[in-house]
Amino acid sequence: MALVTSCWRRDLLAGLHRVPLTGRVVPVDLDMLTTVLEGDLDLSTGGYVDLHTGQVYDDSATDQMLVEEGAAIDVEEEPDRWLRVLRAGSRNAWQDMAAFAERQHDQAIRQRLERVIEGKGAFSRFRDLVHGENLNEQWYAFSTDRQVGRAREFLGENGVRVG
Repeated sequence: MALVTSCWRRDLLAGLHRVPLTGRVVPVDLDMLTTVLEGDLDLSTGGYVDLHTGQVYDDSATDQMLVEEGAAIDVEEEPDRWLRVLRAGSRNAWQDMAAFAERQHDQAIRQRLERVIEGKGAFSRFRDLVHGENLNEQWYAFSTDRQVGRAREFLGENGVRVG
């Protein structure tokens, strides 16, 4: 997240000094981008951001066999228009669970959360415990904030600013 903070700090300083901001401004759908970045690797390897419209597409949108005739995206036709998005896998989501557990003030809940994220089945055990302890709203806000931060970081690394 240091890059995100660095990008915002740079933008703030540019505004204060009346210097033009750097990066291409694109109205990216951050919710869809987080879905593509954080999605299941078994379902897809990623997708593309349309740098003209900000629309985010899953890999399936490039497959002529999966979409309507003539509706498939041809990224080779206009390669500068498309930003490739690769799925990150579950590592970030696991780190989010660990960070959420660490932030809990109630030591008993913190310890239970830390235990359930170890080993196979961690995601479902964590979800069950979060719901059982009525922490689901806190968890979803925390998780969404981190996912959006990673999406903004990804865009920043690729010279794109959300407009």
